[in-house]
Amino acid sequence: MCSPPLVGREAERRQLREAAVPATIVLLAGTAGTGKTRLVQELHEATSGTVLTGHCPPRAAPFPYAPVIEALHEAPIPTGLSPLCGALAPLLPEHGTALPPPLPPVGPAAEHHRTYRALTELLGALGPAVLVLEDMQWIDPPTRDLLAYLAPRLPPNLTLVLTYRPEELPHTFPVAALAARTPPGTTHHEITLGPLSVEHVHTLAQHLLTTDPTDTDARRLHTWTGGLPLAVVETLHHLSHLPTAPGEPAVPTTPPVPAPLRDWILDQLRSVDRDTRRLVRAACVLDRPATDTQLARVADLPETRADRALARAHRHGLLHPTDPTTLAPRTPLLRQACYTALPRDKRRHLHRASLHVLGEQHEPPHDRMAHHAREAGLLDTWTDHAEHAADQALTRGEDATAVALLRDALNRDSLPPQRRCALALKLGRAALTGLSAEHTIDLLRDVLDTPGLSATERGELRMELGLLLLNQASQNRSARGELVRAAAELSSRPALAARVMCALAVPRSTPDPVSTHRRWMEQAVAAAQRSQDPAVDQTVRVNQATLLAQIGDPTAWEVTLPDPGTTSPRTDPQALARRREFARASLNLADAAVILGHYDRADRHLSDATGSCDPYIHESARVLHLILDWNRGHWSDLAERTEHDLRSRRLAHLHSVTAELTVVRAALALAQGDPATARTHLERILPGSHHQGPDYTVPVRAFAAGLLARLALAQEDPNTAWKQVEGLVSLIASKGIWVWAADLVPGMEALLLCRRQAVAQDLCTRLRAGLRGTSAPAAQAALVRFEAALAHHRGHHDRALHLYTEAEAAYREMPRPYDAALAREASAHTHLASDRRQDPALGVTALQAALAEYTELGATWDAARVRRRLREHGVAVPPARSGGTGDNRLSPRENEITVLAAQGHTNREIAALLHLSPRTVETHVANALAKLGLRSRRDLTAPTSPEPTTWSPTTDRTT
Repeated sequence: MCSPPLVGREAERRQLREAAVPATIVLLAGTAGTGKTRLVQELHEATSGTVLTGHCPPRAAPFPYAPVIEALHEAPIPTGLSPLCGALAPLLPEHGTALPPPLPPVGPAAEHHRTYRALTELLGALGPAVLVLEDMQWIDPPTRDLLAYLAPRLPPNLTLVLTYRPEELPHTFPVAALAARTPPGTTHHEITLGPLSVEHVHTLAQHLLTTDPTDTDARRLHTWTGGLPLAVVETLHHLSHLPTAPGEPAVPTTPPVPAPLRDWILDQLRSVDRDTRRLVRAACVLDRPATDTQLARVADLPETRADRALARAHRHGLLHPTDPTTLAPRTPLLRQACYTALPRDKRRHLHRASLHVLGEQHEPPHDRMAHHAREAGLLDTWTDHAEHAADQALTRGEDATAVALLRDALNRDSLPPQRRCALALKLGRAALTGLSAEHTIDLLRDVLDTPGLSATERGELRMELGLLLLNQASQNRSARGELVRAAAELSSRPALAARVMCALAVPRSTPDPVSTHRRWMEQAVAAAQRSQDPAVDQTVRVNQATLLAQIGDPTAWEVTLPDPGTTSPRTDPQALARRREFARASLNLADAAVILGHYDRADRHLSDATGSCDPYIHESARVLHLILDWNRGHWSDLAERTEHDLRSRRLAHLHSVTAELTVVRAALALAQGDPATARTHLERILPGSHHQGPDYTVPVRAFAAGLLARLALAQEDPNTAWKQVEGLVSLIASKGIWVWAADLVPGMEALLLCRRQAVAQDLCTRLRAGLRGTSAPAAQAALVRFEAALAHHRGHHDRALHLYTEAEAAYREMPRPYDAALAREASAHTHLASDRRQDPALGVTALQAALAEYTELGATWDAARVRRRLREHGVAVPPARSGGTGDNRLSPRENEITVLAAQGHTNREIAALLHLSPRTVETHVANALAKLGLRSRRDLTAPTSPEPTTWSPTTDRTT
């Protein structure tokens, strides 16, 4: 093992070097493992004199003068010593030829006296020298007496350095008192080493780990080791030899305990008395801060013995105070090493004692008691406490804690069926507001197969399963099947049946028409009235408002939401339920408002939902904020924020949220000139007809399908563009919820290029009829845009121009500036396609205005398309500059195509090589030229390497 760098000891090293002058005593204190030996090694470089080092051995019957003899073992013995030094011959036989002849024997007292005098003379004769005596806590009596003799007679050319552990220093040897006995002119210094800081631990980790540690890794390691240098270095050396998978942290949540470090810790524990060991073991099993009385009772020690043992444990640094009344193991590392070394029978005994002691508290900590009962082998007691702890967590709004406790309890194979069912129901309710429900879904399905359950019990379990499938897993078809069965099984329980029915009433991706959803809602209202339960009535009213909002019914916003109340959940048990229902209602209405295009209304409801204590509601609201930023053109750091959330592990299993993030990221990639990345993301949402994964909501799938249709149109493939949206158009038509069709219009317009004008006209008529009486600005604007495209295709340019202007105004009113720019660009094409009586300059002006908006947004893909069109009409276009929110770096696909273009390949050759359409290649080339500030592909220079990341065009501008 290579010696680690000296980190975090700059001040102490400087102080030690400055103190290493003759006629000086240096006292270096620090608990075990703080690096005293490592620090004194610096003296070899700090002084030009001889450095002699000896150690006090930790023996019950130590050797007399052991550290001094070790230090003098290889010392250069000078000549000219007095005959007195012959007294050292028996102690230093290896120097027999250099020392004077041995002296005749005398009595013990005289022998000690002349030995002290001889050692003092020899140390003074060694010239400028530093004598380091380590581990003074184990000093033997003769050496202690020698130091008491030496200190007042310290040779003027000797530096004496003493290291020790204050917590283990015997009361009979006050080492600091030596400094008071030194002769005049002698100085002394006291240096104390403490733990390393988080920053210093980070520096050590950077030196010793093969992967680059993060700040989180450093904080985790510091907490684990308490910043003790020995523990930090040993742990890092061990981690450096372990394989690390990509994406895993450099320091695990619970780092392993290397064998040398474990044995070193256990050796420290063995060095203390039996009562102290018992107290430390009790603290390690309790694994939470405990009072003196609790520790004594778990350790089964009488009060007097416990008090003395506690004092020793504290002095030795084995236990430390966490507040004025409680103690805990010094570090998690100490706790882990001590706990795992306990024999199984002793460990179980201590867990039972801990369970008994904690149970006597006024408010028993059921979560800890569940842990102790399980480790003690008391399975029924474990289950009871786990359930009580989950109930407490649910009352506090800590659903994730409740889920973990209930999952753990349900892993028991010997649970009775009724008990298993009751726990599973609580688990389902707790998981409904969490971020990961996959394991819970599997558990609920497993419990449903338990023999002996009644129809009502199965119905309640199936209800929780269906809600999880619906919300967290985005498995809408599976959820519908479970909920329909649950509604029948719960016919005798109107309160539960109402919950199931109102969930079925909210439109999803199932083919049920809106009339079916309304019918389910009517049944839910009737069941809620039969139940006479106000909470159920609230739930039904929330879902009724959600249904009306999602179908664009303007009366949705008139529904009275549940009152969140002002009382604290601690004083009012119903307060938490009311607040959750209010947050759920706010989220549902915000979601519908975003889909419909009521963005101001969405803001108001999101402000109520974002502060929810439920992780599912909180994260869903946060993602809706990102969608609003996309719609409003706030793209400044939107790509980074969506990428960050997509990489987040906490959202990995929350499929509905990750789907929305994925589509927003794809939309940005497409607008910013990276269609390959956009396609990769979109295919995760619409992977094909044989995909068995999540079944996302229609608005999310429509958003994705509309982007894929735009991609196909850019490749001059209108048939594929229509196929991308055809299935969703049919689904929306069958459901009769046309307000969801806003993002499908690009695919519908592709019908005109496929020479299917009649089908397009029929769709437009059905869309207009479907939106009649609704309040859906986004869909209304899309309808006007579709009508404009039909008018343009028929040659009715005046009407098309009027409709495009109307659509643009509607988009700006919401606002949706990107769609407004698209409408203005379409209006420009209508101008340019009209007959000679129209002024073509109006079309060019409109294109230039659209180009300015695309540039400001950072929509480089669209800006490149408009630049190309302007050049076709003989308009000089200035090169793209890095203004607005755009990103002028070449995307990977742009870089790939630009390399081939610089090598002289034509667009068709590049398209064949990369399996793209010539139009897509043309767009990428134009986009790259704009980013690089070049006028023509002739200005590109072939790179010297096949995959350059920086271009050097023939102009002065570089990217």
